[in-house]
Amino acid sequence: MRQITSLGAALLLCAGAVTTYAQAQQPTRELTREWRDGDYIVRQYIVASDSVQNSEYEIHYAINSATTSPTFDQNGSELKRLDAFFDELKRDTLRHITSIAITGYASPDGTTQFNTELARQRAQQLSTMLDKRYMLKGQNITITSQVVPWSDTSDAIEHSSLDNSATLLRLVNSNEPPMTIDHKLKQEVKAWEWLKDDILPDMRRAVVVVSYTEDKTESSSEYLPVASQPTEIILVEEWHERPKEEHHKHKDAHHKAENKEHKRGKLHRNVVIVDEWEGVIIDLGAASEGEAQ
Repeated sequence: MRQITSLGAALLLCAGAVTTYAQAQQPTRELTREWRDGDYIVRQYIVASDSVQNSEYEIHYAINSATTSPTFDQNGSELKRLDAFFDELKRDTLRHITSIAITGYASPDGTTQFNTELARQRAQQLSTMLDKRYMLKGQNITITSQVVPWSDTSDAIEHSSLDNSATLLRLVNSNEPPMTIDHKLKQEVKAWEWLKDDILPDMRRAVVVVSYTEDKTESSSEYLPVASQPTEIILVEEWHERPKEEHHKHKDAHHKAENKEHKRGKLHRNVVIVDEWEGVIIDLGAASEGEAQ
């Protein structure tokens, strides 16, 4: 018996694993429609996609508020975008939501305990509103919250025109307690006014991320010409039409011609022509043949 080396066995295992993986990666196809187009059979499929796409929306809140106001800041346009997404979802049977993540945020100014609860309430109240608005019962929804750290102001401070930006950067990136940083920033009047009016408001928000897959349609054509099918002729009725007798001057001549006329005339048939391929009547009419002998 031939023995397989360890390397050969490993290669066989790898080949088997690759084959199994490739089979597992084959997209699921579902035949939805099949029809004939001339000499071709056309088939239409739905191909399931496992590629997840994300659509993100951001709702803003007033300071110390967890009320989702459609008229506050940019909320009106964001809610219109959400409306458009879910309206399209109702019409598009190829799009399927996999999960919805709602995260509430609070800016770092103020006490940590208050901000933590405020961020949670923003996420929860937005979830409740969206559930009523879009009937999200049964969807995979996760709700989280967090207080934005002071270090998230670093980029804005670094690119600002503040004279003491270097000092402020060291402060917001330090390990000091959030309330200590809050107290020291408020002593920098110019910097604090800028942070309070231009930077901190955008941190008071909730973010909605809708994850979904979008299936695709595919079609294929197979050349399968239609074989020529015989037709069936069904005789419905048949009769012989005799010619009209003519008046003859001489009786003897009349009798002689009568026998000959009996042999002449037209044979009529009423027929039904049936197409074997379709199995339906395609013609109905009368047919006649020359002169019967």
